[in-house]
Amino acid sequence: MRMTASGVAVVTTDGEAGRAGVTVSSLCSLSMEPPSVVFSVHRDNRHLEKLLANGVFVANILSDTQERVANSFAGLIPELRGNRFLAGDWSELLTGAPALDGALCNFDCRVASVFDFGSHRIVAGEVLNVRNQAALPLIFSDRTFRRLAA
Repeated sequence: MRMTASGVAVVTTDGEAGRAGVTVSSLCSLSMEPPSVVFSVHRDNRHLEKLLANGVFVANILSDTQERVANSFAGLIPELRGNRFLAGDWSELLTGAPALDGALCNFDCRVASVFDFGSHRIVAGEVLNVRNQAALPLIFSDRTFRRLAA
């Protein structure tokens, strides 16, 4: 699977349980009716509990200029581990979850369903709002970030 190419997303949340986020490469469209997305996270990920408790998230699809954001939310930048959100600029959409400014796309969602499978939890979110801009996507393949040629 490491040889496949995928887009890179940072899933963020905020609410009574607190602010949190995690980098995922498993985000994909689930359904057009209702509009929805799905992603998976290891069940031991400490940010998953906050996301599920808050019940809302934004799936931020990263542009090719946002590798630092991806690394921050993957926990790979030691000086940002205390506050991963310092790696980008943020605003809010409908749910109040953090939406990354400059992202290729922001899917503002409410948690619709959660499924357990193996070591992961699969989270389905109903898309309530979308914001997008013209940009090129950040790609992940063979354990490294890649960019598309213009």
